[in-house]
Parts: sequence; C-alpha cells; structure tokens
Amino acid sequence: MTTHQNFRDDLPLLVEGGLVAIKQGDEEGAKKLFNAVGVIDPQNMAKKMGYGLIALHKMDIKGARKSFEEVMKVEQTNWRAQAFLAFSYILSVLQEGSAEEKVASLKKGAELAQEVLEKSDADSTKQLAQSLLDWEKELEVAKVPEA
Repeated sequence: MTTHQNFRDDLPLLVEGGLVAIKQGDEEGAKKLFNAVGVIDPQNMAKKMGYGLIALHKMDIKGARKSFEEVMKVEQTNWRAQAFLAFSYILSVLQEGSAEEKVASLKKGAELAQEVLEKSDADSTKQLAQSLLDWEKELEVAKVPEA
C-alpha cells in the first residue's frame, strides 16, 4: 500500500502540469493537479499559488490577490508570489472603482514590485517586477485628470 509520502518527488511535475493546464484554459484540470499537491503536502504553498494564477487567468483580480496574500502570510520571502500580488494590484485599474482607489492600487503594486526587484535572486521574477514597474509608470502618465 502506498502513502502520500511516496508521491512527494512528483510535486514539481504536478505543479508544472497545473501550469500547463492553465495555459491551455483547462481550469478544472489545473485545479485537480494543484489539489493533488495539497493532498500530498498540505503545507506546500504551490496549491495557493496555482489558484492565484487560475484567478489571474480568469481576470478574477480579487481572488488572485487573496490567494497571493495567503501565500505571502506563510512565505514572506516568496518573491514570485509577491510579484504576482503586485501584478494583481496593477491590474485592478482595469476594474471598477474610484480614481483614488485605482491610484492607490497602482502605488501599492509598484511598491511590491520594487521590493521584488531589490530582493529577488531569480531573473525571471525580477524581469516580471521590472515590467510591472514600467507598466505602472505608463499607466500613471496616461492618467487623465478628472473634471
């Protein structure tokens, strides 16, 4: 009889499969793969990260933000989660809300991205953070004054 421990070595494959499923638009398949990660290792934050990415893919910005914030509560130096959290703040300008809320979200997203840029060692994560900062600057410049 096998136990969940026998599948711990397969966690990276399950996560990768979940990411591929997201890219293919297979939300249910992605959820099943990320749920399997949670069953095998309930402390692993890859399930929450995966759910955050699924939410981003669906433009469920609030859901994505919630998932990434949950990861950050457990893993304060998970710079990839923080970069995606910054992304969700910056994307929130595309949703309803007051101009003040949108500016505050842009600012929060930029602050999070700047910290990622300064502290992360992963080149791809730093590139994402830099892209977010560049995008935030463009959005800030394009802001139209209210009448």
